[in-house]
Amino acid sequence: GIVVFGAAFLVGLGLGTYTRRPLSTAFLVLGSFTALLILSATGQVFGAAAVLVIVGLVGLVADSMRETFVRLVDGY
Repeated sequence: GIVVFGAAFLVGLGLGTYTRRPLSTAFLVLGSFTALLILSATGQVFGAAAVLVIVGLVGLVADSMRETFVRLVDGY
């Protein structure tokens, strides 16, 4: 399972290089994959949607933190 999630994350990072937001794109791809797994395992649409939204928001926060860190490091 870890290998599959890692591969989905790497595919998202690869797609994110084109959008210039690698972490948020990677987390969106990973969230979509996880939501699909939850939907197929339990059939709960709202649970799958909640997982997609939470993982997507974590990706946006991680990407924002990365940009802030880069600006802080470049400032010195």
